[in-house]
Amino acid sequence: MNEKKPLFSSNLVIRSAVDDDVDTLRDIFRSASLTIEGDRDLFAAHPEWLVWDDEMLPFARVAVVDGRVVGFASARPVDDFLELEDLFTDPDWMRQGIASALLEDIARRGVRVEVTANPHAIGFYESVGFIASGIANTQGGPAPRMQLNITHARP
Repeated sequence: MNEKKPLFSSNLVIRSAVDDDVDTLRDIFRSASLTIEGDRDLFAAHPEWLVWDDEMLPFARVAVVDGRVVGFASARPVDDFLELEDLFTDPDWMRQGIASALLEDIARRGVRVEVTANPHAIGFYESVGFIASGIANTQGGPAPRMQLNITHARP
């Protein structure tokens, strides 16, 4: 396992995902998903949920540190907002500001961002400015709907 390094914003580049990133995005999606102990039984029952949707590539932004993709987010336009479909960080790089930086990048588009949040991630979403807006019925059960009004987003 790679040694965790402190993240310095000058080392972080966020760019659009390209075809050459797809294998890495799939790996990050799967490995990050499996870090949530409370979700492992659901993934064991539904392994198809651990397959990243390649159709999200045009909407994906990747976080790169020293030439290595360490996280990604995808947000697709829906009506007058962006639906955050994916937000994943390589487990070796978790809790170093990668996901927050990706959300800040998305918020720069100047449009409200909405997400059906994993219940285990509510604290994170609240910490970056999301607020609860309802409940969605998902295949995994009820999940909170949250929105980030970019005028109230954390600086």
